[in-house]
Amino acid sequence: MKYTYLPILVCSLASFAISVPITGNFTDSRDHQTYKTVKIGSKTWMAQNLNYKMPGSACYDNEEEKCKNYGRLYTFSSAVKACPAGWHLPEDEEWTMFKKFIEDSDGKEDAWVSLKSRDKWDGSDRYGFDVVPAGKATDGFLELGVSAHFWSATEEDGDAFGWHLAPPGDFSRDFDISTNMYSVRCLRN
Repeated sequence: MKYTYLPILVCSLASFAISVPITGNFTDSRDHQTYKTVKIGSKTWMAQNLNYKMPGSACYDNEEEKCKNYGRLYTFSSAVKACPAGWHLPEDEEWTMFKKFIEDSDGKEDAWVSLKSRDKWDGSDRYGFDVVPAGKATDGFLELGVSAHFWSATEEDGDAFGWHLAPPGDFSRDFDISTNMYSVRCLRN
């Protein structure tokens, strides 16, 4: 009698290992805050919104407690200087490659759910990127609990490209006013 259970088990375990995010931690030497990291494709990203206090940044509604849960919001001019040594604000092209990787893996409709946090939003957080609905600030603070907005480092005529996860399930890019305040995710150099 031949048993074929072992090859099936090995194949199942190999498939499971491929889908498990490769995670780690990084401690910012400037303020000693520790951030989760995750490797997506060939790049290592911070898996939390940056929370480094500097001019041009703010907590949602100017409440420090919200920074603990959602990170800080930054104007574009602050965002390009906010990442610690060894990390950088992703260029628009790097965000585009990130989106392509997620959508090629999950499909356009499911990418939004795959990126959203399990505990702070109604997502699956399949990649360990843990997007939280930190909202934004334009003329005032808006959309906490509803949307997430990130700066790219790509600017043109003083404004820059931002990346947005917002209802009805969109992960999109827009050319945004540089005085808007969005979250920052840093990418390892």
